[in-house]
Amino acid sequence: MISRRCSLFFALMIALLPWFLAGFVASGEPEPKTKEFAGKVVPLGDVLDKAGVKLDKDAAPYWLALAGDDGQTYPLVKDPGSRMFFKDKQLLNRPMRLTGRLVGDTKMLQVLSVRSVVDGKLHEPYYWCDICKIKRFEPNNCDCCGAPLEFREEPVAK
Repeated sequence: MISRRCSLFFALMIALLPWFLAGFVASGEPEPKTKEFAGKVVPLGDVLDKAGVKLDKDAAPYWLALAGDDGQTYPLVKDPGSRMFFKDKQLLNRPMRLTGRLVGDTKMLQVLSVRSVVDGKLHEPYYWCDICKIKRFEPNNCDCCGAPLEFREEPVAK
């Protein structure tokens, strides 16, 4: 019985090997270019309201966008790079500089790094555990001791 399971396991592994290795081989397509975007992260519903479009109330909490200083609106991809905005409302409607990339031929913005602008200077927003000296990029309890993380913003050199 065990040898049959092992045989099935190895057959499956061999069948999936080309798919697995494809992730490690360059596809020939250039990496998407990163760019800096300036503006304020706002609920997408607010932007749509101004355009006369109503977003369903049950969808509204799941959509944020960067209202860019360039006049463009960039809906945010909700992933680890933008998660702090979805979990911490104090970061909304504040001047930000986001480094990211547009997804495909859309205006969907995948955030790679976040800088806040405080008194005209760039800051790094993050969450800190003073007990364990752990830095995270979303509000939670500490992974180590379970204490609530403290929000901090520190100036960064340009």
